[in-house]
Amino acid sequence: MLVETPTRPASTDELEALIREARERQHRRRGRIAALVLAVALVGAAAYGISRSAGGGAPTVERVPHGPVVNLGAFSGHGRLAFISGSTLWVLDGTTSRLHRLPTPGGFTPSQPVFSFDGRWLAYLEQHLGPATGDDYARLWIARADGSDAHVVPGLTVYSLVGWSPSTDALAVAAGPERTTQPCPCYSPTTLRIVSADGSYRTVARTSWLYGAAWSPDGKKLVIAADRYPHSTIAVYSAAGGRGITWLRMDNHQRLNGMNGVLFRIAGWWPHVGIGFWVFGDGAVRNLDNTPLDLITSPGARPRLVGQTLSDGTTDAVTASSSGDVAIVTDHGGGRAAWQDKTLKLCTSQTGGCRPLPHARGDVTVDPAWSPDGKTLAYVEAPNVRTGPWSQQAIAGWFAAHRVLLYDSSAGRVRALSAAHGATAITWSRNGRSLLYVRNDALWLLPAIGNRPVRIAAPLFPTHNWPQYYAQIAWASQFAWTDTTASVSTR
Repeated sequence: MLVETPTRPASTDELEALIREARERQHRRRGRIAALVLAVALVGAAAYGISRSAGGGAPTVERVPHGPVVNLGAFSGHGRLAFISGSTLWVLDGTTSRLHRLPTPGGFTPSQPVFSFDGRWLAYLEQHLGPATGDDYARLWIARADGSDAHVVPGLTVYSLVGWSPSTDALAVAAGPERTTQPCPCYSPTTLRIVSADGSYRTVARTSWLYGAAWSPDGKKLVIAADRYPHSTIAVYSAAGGRGITWLRMDNHQRLNGMNGVLFRIAGWWPHVGIGFWVFGDGAVRNLDNTPLDLITSPGARPRLVGQTLSDGTTDAVTASSSGDVAIVTDHGGGRAAWQDKTLKLCTSQTGGCRPLPHARGDVTVDPAWSPDGKTLAYVEAPNVRTGPWSQQAIAGWFAAHRVLLYDSSAGRVRALSAAHGATAITWSRNGRSLLYVRNDALWLLPAIGNRPVRIAAPLFPTHNWPQYYAQIAWASQFAWTDTTASVSTR
C-alpha cells in the first residue's frame, strides 16, 4: 500500500501522524473489500448453478443464479474473456462457448485479471482480510487461459501486477517483503520479481521502496522507480538478470517541475518515446489531484514535461501507440474529479509537441485507447461536471452520456461512433476490427465498426454499489480480453 508521507526525515509527531494516516487508509480499504464480499454474499453468490436459454438448438445464454448473465452465442469466435462479477472471476471461452468459474476461496476477492501475450495463460490477484489479525493479504494466481489448472503461487506476497512480458510467458510483479518500519515511506513493496507460468519466480531488483515498474516494448528489460533516501532513481534491468543501469537519479535537494525532494512513479515504457513517469515532490509520495507526467528517452537524458494527469492508476490517463504517439488525459483545474476539466491531448513523436483532440466545446475528453496498428485512437467525449452530487444515480448518468470518437491519425480526422454510445474502458481486438467496452455495468462487444453492439456479460459490480472515488471507477481492472493466439488488450 502506498501512503502519502515525506521523503525527508520527519519529527516523531509527524511520523506518528503519517503512520496513523496510513493505517486509517488501510482500514478503509479493508472495509471496502469486506463490504463488497458481504454484499455479494447477501444475494447468495456462493450458490453456483446455470440455466441456459436456447434459440434454435445450441445454448446461447447462461444465467448463473445470483451471478452473471452471459451471452455465449454472441461471443463465439471472439477469443476468451476474463471478468469479475461481484466477488467471482469467470472465463468465457469463445472457442467452446463455455463459461468457467475460477476458484475463489472464502474471504478472497479477485482483481486485475490479465492474459499473457500469446493468450496461453491468465494471471490474477486475490485479496483477503484476515479475520483474526485484520491484516490484508494478496495472493497471485496463475491459470491456463481457459480457466483450468488455476493455482496459487506459493510463498509470494504480491502488491501489484506489472504485467506479462510482451514477448515471453513471464509475469513481472511488485512483491514483498513489505517495508513497514521507519523511516517512511511505509507499507510498500521492496522487490521486483519475474514469475514463470509454472509458478517459479526470481528477483530482478531490490530497493528500499519500489514505486512502479514497466516492461520495455521488446520485453527484454524492465524499468523501476526506486526510492533510497536521500535520492530517487529510475533504473533499467535486464529481464535475464544483472545490475541495473541508471537512467535518472535526483538527490533530495535537486528540483524538477518546480519541486524538490522528488519521487518518481513509472507510467509506462513506449516504443519510439521512452519511459514515462509521474513526479511527486515537496514531501508528497502521491497526488490525488493532477500530477506532472515526464518522459525520458535514454540514460542521462533530460526529462521532458508533457502534462498534468491523474496518477493513481484508477483511470487510464496515458496510452501510447505502436508508432510512438502518446495520448494523455490532462487536467485543467478539475483535480481528482474524473468528470471535470479533463482534456485529451495527443503528443506526437515527430514534432515532440502536444495538442488537444477535437471535441464539443465545454465537454471533457477521457478514456483513450489506440488500435493495435497505431492508426486509430478511440476516446470518449462527455459532459463537464463541475459540481456534485456524487450519488450512484449521478455517476451512472454521466457514464451513460459518454460519446465515442475515432481519430484517424493519418488523415487527422475525427468521426463519431454512435453504435458505442455510453462506452468506457474501450479495448480493441488484435485485428483492430472489434471493440469491447463497459456500458451500464456490463461488458459489450461491437463485432465490427459498422455492426450493432451486443451485451456479453453483466453485472461487474453489485447493483447500485459501484466503487467510485470522485467519479473514478476502475472498470479496466475488472476484465481482460484475448484471442486464441495473442493478447489483444491495448489499454
